[in-house]
Amino acid sequence: MQKFLKFLNGLSGRIIIGMILGVIVGLLIQAYKTNYTITFGLITQIDYNALSTILDSTPTYLDMLGKMFLNLMNMCIPFLIFGSIVMSVSSLDLKEFSSIGGKTLLLFLITTACASFLAVLISYFLPFASDPVQAAKAIAEGHATQQVSVKAIILNFFPSNVFVAFTTPIVLQVIVFGCLFGLCINMLKDTVPGVSTLLEVTLAFRTVIMKIITLVMYIAPIGIFGILSFTIADKGLHTLISLGQVLLYITLINIIFLVLYFLYISIRYGLSIGMLVKKCANVIIFAMTTTSTAMSLPIAMQDAKYLGVKEKLSNFILPLGNSLNTNGGPITNVVIIVAAMSLSGTPMDITFYILLGIYATIAAFGNPGVIGGALVSLAVVCDLAKVPLDVAVIFFGVDYFLGITRVPCNIMGSIFCSVMMAKKRGEFDKEIFNTPLEQLKQAETKQ
Repeated sequence: MQKFLKFLNGLSGRIIIGMILGVIVGLLIQAYKTNYTITFGLITQIDYNALSTILDSTPTYLDMLGKMFLNLMNMCIPFLIFGSIVMSVSSLDLKEFSSIGGKTLLLFLITTACASFLAVLISYFLPFASDPVQAAKAIAEGHATQQVSVKAIILNFFPSNVFVAFTTPIVLQVIVFGCLFGLCINMLKDTVPGVSTLLEVTLAFRTVIMKIITLVMYIAPIGIFGILSFTIADKGLHTLISLGQVLLYITLINIIFLVLYFLYISIRYGLSIGMLVKKCANVIIFAMTTTSTAMSLPIAMQDAKYLGVKEKLSNFILPLGNSLNTNGGPITNVVIIVAAMSLSGTPMDITFYILLGIYATIAAFGNPGVIGGALVSLAVVCDLAKVPLDVAVIFFGVDYFLGITRVPCNIMGSIFCSVMMAKKRGEFDKEIFNTPLEQLKQAETKQ
């Protein structure tokens, strides 16, 4: 009971409470709007016409609560993305990076893209809840996913004015500028006076932005309450059905991805899948219970050693993967975006699905590593895919439950990348892999 009360007092618990209250208030307003009356047993009957004055104005203020929260988040996102990328790129050891960094990043890119397009492929065939009224309106008004040329997509990566990229914001251009800025700082920080100071100022600025987001997340339960109650009042039960679908679909796709990844590593490298599962069970269970990639990192590094990966490799790859290899993130974002588009009644074509896979892959890099980081990542994908954030953010209310399977995907993705790199470089100890976990732990205690 104490653990449950502690959970409810935490951010995730308060967000869930806000979500539940949002559902209740939204349904009450929806009932009033459709002239329903609700009967409690055989005794009490409430006629909502008596509350018409209050209920008529309530949706406007609920929408305002949600907009306040979203505006505060949008204010910080481009600067947080920039600071996080600069921190990651500028901290790389260029000599070490030239040896294994490039190949590691390529592995991160490939595995993240696989996760993104697996979610795209499955989502394409899955049924999602939609609002027939909104769908008819979208078709009548000609609202559809915009057709963008390949030339326009490529040019959109490169800013002509970096200040416009930050203020609009154009997240793709912020990412490119952040990579160039961080790389040049890395190259010059030891030779040019003042560059190290510039890096310190940039990282200090990122820390301040992270603190702002941490403070903003305190009102996340209120924001989620406002967004969800307004959306349900406006769109009805379709929103609730969509919430349940998203939770189910993301959980299933995360499990499918993990199973396929385990099978690939086992078959490709001739490793016992039973031993793989047994030696990774500890970090998977821990990741599921904490729903934190960062907190799972020490256990992941320990389990990578038990798998036979040299510590030199795991100590480099796993911390790097903590920011740059979040396989579960793009799966979550793809499904949420598709659900949001379906809920708003906007038609989607093949081109949109392909671009969504690319956008989700891009957004997975540079994980800010802050409370609410999943929402930041979702906001990036919404910006790239031109999807209204206020439609997508209603699904953030169930983010704690999404994290139960998302975080194991994140952490196992980095562990398996370290296994693949160790195999490629001949630094994988098959004898340690085949040694039972109990014996390895006993040997450690004797040292």
